[in-house]
Amino acid sequence: MPIYQIILIIVVVILVLSLLLNLLFSPVTWAIVGVLVLYSFIRRYFYEKQINEYNEKIEKEMAEKKAAYQSGEAYRQGSDDIIDVDYVEKDEKK
Repeated sequence: MPIYQIILIIVVVILVLSLLLNLLFSPVTWAIVGVLVLYSFIRRYFYEKQINEYNEKIEKEMAEKKAAYQSGEAYRQGSDDIIDVDYVEKDEKK
């Protein structure tokens, strides 16, 4: 279990205990609530950042596959605009 999850569980337990003991007006309780809110915003930011990076990667891969497919389709149809990058000039003397 990652360390941040252990810390989060401990903080939640402390928060629940402090609320049960009627310490709602304690500055410690509000500090814990503030930490939890800040933590959730930070986790959400990094999660959205990872999702956006993943989506950009997938979109790039799909665009590359589409371009490769369209290039291959044009090649199969005999288009003169296609350059064969694997073309090797053969020596007829051999």
